[in-house]
Amino acid sequence: MGLFSLCCYNRAMKNRFIIRNALIYLFMVGLFSLPVSAESVTDLYETVVPVSGQGAGERMRAMRVGLGKVLVKVTGDSQVLSNINTTEAFSNAKRYVTEYGYISYQNPEVEESSSSPGIGMSLSFDEASIDRLLRQNELQIWPSDRPGLLVWLVIDDPAKGKSFVSSETMPKSLAVLKALMRDRGAPMISPLLDLQDRQMLSPESAWKFNQVALAAATKRYNTESWLALRFYRSSTGQWRGARLLNLNGDDNLRSIEANSLPGLMRKVVPEAIDSLASRYAYIPKSINEELLIQIENINDYKTFNQATTYFASLEVVHRLTVDYVDADRVGLRLFVEGEVPLLLDTLSRDQRMTEMVDISTPMPTPEIITPSSGVVSSEVASPSSEINEPSAESNLSVTNVPVPNTPSSIKSYRFRWGGQ
Repeated sequence: MGLFSLCCYNRAMKNRFIIRNALIYLFMVGLFSLPVSAESVTDLYETVVPVSGQGAGERMRAMRVGLGKVLVKVTGDSQVLSNINTTEAFSNAKRYVTEYGYISYQNPEVEESSSSPGIGMSLSFDEASIDRLLRQNELQIWPSDRPGLLVWLVIDDPAKGKSFVSSETMPKSLAVLKALMRDRGAPMISPLLDLQDRQMLSPESAWKFNQVALAAATKRYNTESWLALRFYRSSTGQWRGARLLNLNGDDNLRSIEANSLPGLMRKVVPEAIDSLASRYAYIPKSINEELLIQIENINDYKTFNQATTYFASLEVVHRLTVDYVDADRVGLRLFVEGEVPLLLDTLSRDQRMTEMVDISTPMPTPEIITPSSGVVSSEVASPSSEINEPSAESNLSVTNVPVPNTPSSIKSYRFRWGGQ
């Protein structure tokens, strides 16, 4: 592993660092100051439950309902409650709650909402406790870095004909859909429906599920996942339609019907998001897989900070060590508790990362810069506020130390860092 050895334990132990080498120690001082990727879903452990009052019984019921909603959101599986020991977990749901309060809340799923909003219980749950519950029951985890789902909605009205649904034409219906997606922690992309969209895709083509036109119109939104939903109201008052779900080129068509439009949405979203989540979720493995990532274009402390923070924030990465720093290159040894292809897919979807080449053969032996004063070993829970960041004018006496070769059995990858 060499002199450069930094260990970061992710998730429940994310703030635990073992740092060796004074230079790396200084590099890590500001590691927690930057936010995670902008694409990450940040409210996975929060939810709102409609309540009829603020009594103790209603409060406990809301906590149980909220726990179930958060488990569905974190796992990406609408059927997760059938795969868990709910008796033990839900008998004292309060132990998982870190914060709760009451807010004015209008339930968007109710078709005929009253003029005045009701009461909702806002709940926040402990991430570490939920994580332990999932692992104890060997349940899947859908990482917070989630792809956006582009949704095309088309309605066939007897008087107006076929038209796209937008926040201007059917605001309540779109609000229901957004609320259902938000409850699942699924980022929803609404098309602009501007001139460019309409030139690429007409309501008639969307209604016919013209996949060529749909794929062409989707390109501008930088997502590989889209959902096309068409619906109409029959003469009996029932809502009927069909949906086409496209995930990375794989299509799935299904017919749907319901007594109300919110009911139709409630049938579409769960199975669509279940399918989407299954592409990116993983069940944590007891034995981690090790791989080496070389990141290039790391030219200063700030960039090192950003790149290392990003990798440490990925749920699938259980632990990482900094192997070496050589010129503008940093070697990270990752211990992955999910499938490596899942990690690589996550990296490929981040615009800051550009994969250069798969190098499954051993890395070359670069020279690294280390302080001549020797090795400093310390263990910290968080960066000390008393330690200053290294200035551009700082002079360090250095020696060149070769990095050990990477065993050929360990897969290695090269990426270029290019973002903030």
